[in-house]
Amino acid sequence: MKDYKTLLNTEISCECGKTHYVPIKDVDFLFKAGDISKIASQHIEGKEILLVVDCHTDEQINNEIIAELKKAEYNLTISRFTDKKLVPDEKAVGTILMDSDRNTDGIISVGSGTISDLARFAASRMKVPVITIATAPSMDGYAAAGASLVVKGAKKTIKAFPVTAIYGDIDVIANSPYEMIQAGFGDIAGKKTALADWALSRVVTDEYWCDKTVELVENSTDICLENATKISQRDKKSIEYLIEALVLSGIAMSLADDTRPASGGEHLISHYMVMKDIERGKIIPSHGITVAFGTLILSYLYEYLLGSSEFLSQDNSEEIKEAVGKYVPAPKEVKEWLDIIGLPLHPEGYDVDRDYLEEMILKAGFLRDRFTVFTYLDKLGVLDKAAEYTVSKLYI
Repeated sequence: MKDYKTLLNTEISCECGKTHYVPIKDVDFLFKAGDISKIASQHIEGKEILLVVDCHTDEQINNEIIAELKKAEYNLTISRFTDKKLVPDEKAVGTILMDSDRNTDGIISVGSGTISDLARFAASRMKVPVITIATAPSMDGYAAAGASLVVKGAKKTIKAFPVTAIYGDIDVIANSPYEMIQAGFGDIAGKKTALADWALSRVVTDEYWCDKTVELVENSTDICLENATKISQRDKKSIEYLIEALVLSGIAMSLADDTRPASGGEHLISHYMVMKDIERGKIIPSHGITVAFGTLILSYLYEYLLGSSEFLSQDNSEEIKEAVGKYVPAPKEVKEWLDIIGLPLHPEGYDVDRDYLEEMILKAGFLRDRFTVFTYLDKLGVLDKAAEYTVSKLYI
């Protein structure tokens, strides 16, 4: 995989017309708990640290990190979440802010996606640096400039400080709960349809496009998909590919100054499912798992679109076919990826019945002002037909 460290903490003049900058100072997955005081001294000025942890991280790892920081004479305040399915909402943000004080010099988060998002958002409000110790390859937000939070019952990406540095112990990451590995893989699989949606919008709306950013996401995604079987077996090198691809997705979002390179209609499906699960009082599934399901849905929507007479009669249909064809996967491919990693192939595995599936296809695309395959199908007047087609294919 390309040495992404050359992209960190430096300005990059790009052919897309932008000068890119990724403010992250370091990324390293050879971290051990004994390194924490050295890392803290490199990135945090002062001795007052807020440590944010959850119940999923091995208590031994937390204790080792705490002991090392205390040995180096850091004054620690610990914000500990005990919820097994922590919701990153206003209450969780408030907990961190209440646990901190005005003397806090920096935050260190130990955990996976939700803890990372909460800590980065809190750090941005407190205007202090934040170091992430990643413990699972569960999502692409580690390096993102936005925090994925639930606000008033709806999933939103809110601007936040980028993380100062990202570290992780690959032994810990490879042995994280398998659901988190599935989630990370699902999030990466979703990059295929995200890039297809971006390419579609580039042709139809002349949206900004950056080849460098696309190349980063595409290459790292393909490596993970090619190593799906080894990832399912917890092969350490393949898990390293996965966590690096997730970090690269976040870096790509920083390069583009937008979530576009990593988030398309598949993420809108995921956000819609989160919103409805909150309404129904259900446990929210891992983000990447719902993204995987969204990717399967979009593969059928694109299959319908590219074969429909309404699309083929458009003057730019060949241009669109060529643009999205580089990225959009066939439904058969997506099913193979999900099957290898152990995710459901049928909507019922995601607690989605026929009516709910049709509803989310008709409504999810309008949660945000973003041009996706949903927007284009609606523009052609065939979104309802595409929904009917997709439901018929998934409910055979």
